[in-house]
Amino acid sequence: MIKKWIFVSFLNVFVAGVLGFLLRIFQYYEVRFPYGNFLHTHSHIAMLGGLYQIYYVLIYLYFIPQNKKNLSSYSALFWITQLTILGMLLSFPIQGYGLFSILFSVIHILCSYYFCFITFKSITQENDLSSIFLRSALTCMLISSFGIWGLGITMGTLGKNSVLYSICIQFYLHFQINGWFLLGSLALLLRLVSIKSLGVPPKIARYFYILILGGILLTFGLPLSWYFHSIYIYFVYSLGILCNIAALVLYLKYIHPFIVKISKTNDYILSLLYGCFVISFVAKNVLQLFLLVPEMAQLSHEIKNLRIGFIHLEVLGMYTTLAVVLLLIQCQWINCRNNLIQIGTFFFLLFFFISESLLFIQGFYIYLDKGSTPYYSCVLSWISLLFPLSFGLYLMYLYQANLSLKSNSQIQ
Repeated sequence: MIKKWIFVSFLNVFVAGVLGFLLRIFQYYEVRFPYGNFLHTHSHIAMLGGLYQIYYVLIYLYFIPQNKKNLSSYSALFWITQLTILGMLLSFPIQGYGLFSILFSVIHILCSYYFCFITFKSITQENDLSSIFLRSALTCMLISSFGIWGLGITMGTLGKNSVLYSICIQFYLHFQINGWFLLGSLALLLRLVSIKSLGVPPKIARYFYILILGGILLTFGLPLSWYFHSIYIYFVYSLGILCNIAALVLYLKYIHPFIVKISKTNDYILSLLYGCFVISFVAKNVLQLFLLVPEMAQLSHEIKNLRIGFIHLEVLGMYTTLAVVLLLIQCQWINCRNNLIQIGTFFFLLFFFISESLLFIQGFYIYLDKGSTPYYSCVLSWISLLFPLSFGLYLMYLYQANLSLKSNSQIQ
């Protein structure tokens, strides 16, 4: 059953990758299509179908007691959630935000509420650092949904063009990307460290948790500063950025060495992917230092390339790569030395580093008023094909591995 969950989760990422490629290639060749509808489809499938489902599987594997009752509950919820993702995939391209797409999105939120409920229930007696991080991650997921409910109210009263409407969107994205997925990633890493009987000093663990949580709460001041120019908001998000930097230092000194040790004992593919996570984690926090300059903070919102590049830095560079690492470590039946896994990983890393470089370089070209970098649109469009190809190769391996396991069990 777990193998099917992983396959479907990776299939969601593959579909999101195909949609992302189509968005870029259609724009480059000036193909007329409902761009906004496809963009909504891409973002929903990527976050709610790809990342959410993968982290759902990881949390089950790393935290939930493996018994028939839990398997039954989580399995039923997984497939119901997947039906909502299929509904969004079919409805968003046709109608954008309409009756059916909103309905499926609401059902997905309700499914996430139940996921939080049964997971809280399963780890209620655990008070180790990883469980504390997981509870905080799930809390951030719940908090983020207030932004979605706020959207409905704002649309009916103030309209889509209101500042409050934009703030609701930023609230949701902030507590999803910088809250739920960040804390979820750290919870899983800390769980891995504890499983391997490695530990973080309690005092350091407490400081690390406070700094991470403080960074999440305070840096929400950044999107607020895009709409309200206030020295108080500037000081709030600046303090949040400094909290993030301090937390990064603690991570690199006290947690990172353990993960390096674990990844090195497995395979070089794990080391490459984990290295991508660390580079992205460091880059995210270093780039945030530029936002201490108010002008740069405003430009980070106004220049689309910088905005997309930063989101992909987190979603792809940090959370997706780490999810693959954690799955490869936990699922011993996955052979990291298989050619499909190795080539898929090479394609993914090549796509990520080239596309991120292009997005940020083009963003700074716009900032310097130098126009477009040579062949920017062409290279970015076609390099995006490598992302769905990478997960297509992962899917081929998972399918073959599942067939092989079935045939071996029948022989035995």
